[in-house]
Amino acid sequence: MKTKPVRYFAAAMKKYKKGFYPLYALLITAMMIQPFINMFGPKMMIDEIMGRSDIAMLIKIAAVMVTVDFMLKAVQGYLFLELDKVYYQGLNRFLEAGVGKKSMELKYETTESKEILDSLADARTGIDDAYSGGAKGLFESMANIIAGVVIILLSAFVVFRYTFLPVIPVLINVALNAFFESRLSSIKMEQIGLLAKTDRAYHYLLHGLSDIRYGKDIRLFHAGDMMLGRVDEFNDRQSEINKSYARRSSKYLMGSKINLALTASSTYLIFAIMVIQKKIGIGDFTMLSTAVTTIIGSINLVLKQILELKKFCGYTDKYIKYVEGNKYTEKGDIPVGVPEDIVIEFKDVSFKYPGSSNYALKNISSVIRKGERLSVVGLNGAGKTTFIKLLCRLYECTEGEILVNGVNILDYEYRSYMKLLSVVFQDFCLLGFSIKENIICDMPDKEDDEKLMPLIERVGLKEKVDSLSLGLMTPVFRYYDQNGFEPSGGEQQKIAMARALYKDAPVLILDEPTAALDPKAEKEIYEQFASMVTGKTAIFISHRLASCRFCDRILVFKDGEIAESGSHESLLSSPDGLYSLMYRSQEKMYS
Repeated sequence: MKTKPVRYFAAAMKKYKKGFYPLYALLITAMMIQPFINMFGPKMMIDEIMGRSDIAMLIKIAAVMVTVDFMLKAVQGYLFLELDKVYYQGLNRFLEAGVGKKSMELKYETTESKEILDSLADARTGIDDAYSGGAKGLFESMANIIAGVVIILLSAFVVFRYTFLPVIPVLINVALNAFFESRLSSIKMEQIGLLAKTDRAYHYLLHGLSDIRYGKDIRLFHAGDMMLGRVDEFNDRQSEINKSYARRSSKYLMGSKINLALTASSTYLIFAIMVIQKKIGIGDFTMLSTAVTTIIGSINLVLKQILELKKFCGYTDKYIKYVEGNKYTEKGDIPVGVPEDIVIEFKDVSFKYPGSSNYALKNISSVIRKGERLSVVGLNGAGKTTFIKLLCRLYECTEGEILVNGVNILDYEYRSYMKLLSVVFQDFCLLGFSIKENIICDMPDKEDDEKLMPLIERVGLKEKVDSLSLGLMTPVFRYYDQNGFEPSGGEQQKIAMARALYKDAPVLILDEPTAALDPKAEKEIYEQFASMVTGKTAIFISHRLASCRFCDRILVFKDGEIAESGSHESLLSSPDGLYSLMYRSQEKMYS
């Protein structure tokens, strides 16, 4: 069994909350003491009854037993609840955040890799209570093992002071139970593996049925019955898996119970004979019988917890491999600073996506100067977005290089380089936070509303914000707050553009964020945005030509190459050129 996951989670808990271990030690101590109340208390009472029969002493013994037993159970109950709600669940969330943090640190191109996506799924499973047991499963198993070992040793010491005869039935019991538990654990692991395959689909469907974003399509296309039918299919499949587990495990569970009954009967017989032979008293009989039962129960519990720990380590090792593996450090250590003039140069750039043998871009060379408005156009799949992804360092050139002020962009320190760029992608993402947080991407108290309002007005959101009772603090969407609002497509785009403008980067890029709009609306948004970026370098990307008239230069992409380059007028002067053909086919859309 790998022990690294145990050490890793123990260190993680210490880092998460330092107050955990004193409470944990107190819980284990209470667990260790508890069995001996039932072991020695009855013996003392029986000895008193068989001896002086002092009623006052009997009451005193009973009162102490009940009080101590109650206090130990109360302490354990409180600590189990406290550790679970405050520490175990909190650590699980802390570790889940670690998965998210690691995902954001990965090299972007690896996030599209099946291997990485599978590793991510394994990492989440590794800390899922339903599979690994999570932090609670680990620490409770360790507590049971530590307390169980101490209980076994002390109980064995009590028994061996009188006789070694119960050793044989106890060892037989342990050997048989070890076999039973091993088989049960194997069957359980197989069951969990089968359930994991259906659980993701099952919960995806349930999520889809309850997600308001899917409500329109489900209703309009009557998909509800289909989805509910699939839910029932997965539910039936899970039921069959659970039934199979119950059938296969029943014989081992029954064997374990029979084994325990036979062991208890044999030890009772041994101690009964010792009583008849006057080697021990009736009080000793009660104490020793309880001690042997405690030993058997504790040994079997420890064996079971060791198997649980093995299962835990198997799952959580996948979490550790994900968060500690896939090491990636961005290249470059040259600070960009805030250059007054920015010149971007693509120099013989070619690029293949990972795993592809075809070039997405081929021999791209172009210079973009400060303040230039560049339009990048072409049909779908021509390479426009790839062009921008390389500039944003989401990918690295397969061949050639991209220079900013004569320096390869990979040589710049990553965070300072990112300050140069502000991008609105076609698939831009808004978060379920407030409008303000979506724009500033920081804590809301970092910026006064008054400073944001001119920007809100510039992008055309003021009327909407004024109509909301919470103003800029209104959550976008209603994912977790019913006070949120559902923005229209146009409103979402305005928020995304406000975010791009708020960053105030010297280079602004629009990568088809308006593709879902009609051509006239797209043209209006591009013109509006163009009026806001005076003095900045602006790159507009589209397979439609709404952005071209007000741009200084146009790059026309075809099959990953620059097919044409020039101003709107110069490109139209070639009637058989690709741009001219595209423009004439779309011209009526903008009239």
